[in-house]
Amino acid sequence: MRIGVLSDIHANIQALQAVLKDCQEQRVDKFWLLGDYVDYGGDPVETVSELSKLGAEYMIAGNHDACLYTSSVRSSETPHGKQAFEYTKEIVKENRERFRLLEAIADKPLLHLADRKTLLVHGTPQDPYWGKFLPGDNADVLFDVLEQMDVRMMLLGHSHVSFMLTRGGRTIINPGSVGQPRDGSPKAAYGILDGDAVIFRRVQYDMDGAAKAIQEAGLPEYLWKRLYKGA
Repeated sequence: MRIGVLSDIHANIQALQAVLKDCQEQRVDKFWLLGDYVDYGGDPVETVSELSKLGAEYMIAGNHDACLYTSSVRSSETPHGKQAFEYTKEIVKENRERFRLLEAIADKPLLHLADRKTLLVHGTPQDPYWGKFLPGDNADVLFDVLEQMDVRMMLLGHSHVSFMLTRGGRTIINPGSVGQPRDGSPKAAYGILDGDAVIFRRVQYDMDGAAKAIQEAGLPEYLWKRLYKGA
């Protein structure tokens, strides 16, 4: 059984479609989705529509999804983030039925699969929506939490940086970002779980098309320029 793990798509339909094509070529059987499906990119309707067709086995919300429906979850406070949020919020308001998938999971940023000893979380267990963990951070607290929860594998997103850390038989994995990588490579990132193996994939996609969609949405220049930098 090969499981595709996708996170931080951010309304980048070009990247998502390229990744799904690669998943097909890699014989992925199921999908686990880790949140942040909208915001920043110019195609939220098309992105959520594509995700609706997947029939993902597990799907949790990210901060950018939840803040559209839950007032207790703050939206981005950066200038470009605020503008992207207002754009996405208006699109959702005008197409409410097409975003029912996000509405249904808005209060679910974390999923504990006790029988699999696996934890899916967008941020961190301590802050499921906004917690950010990077490979250079002190991982002691996270591994302590995993031990307390009897979790062997934690899959998380939010940082847009792919990595894997292992300690004492426990593993923390971030598959990276499909729609807005920030690790220096502009290629779309995702992961595949294949038994005990973890495969990190990078996929070339139509960045010009994604950039054009951001421009046509009237969103800040910063958001399309960063796609080419992977930053």
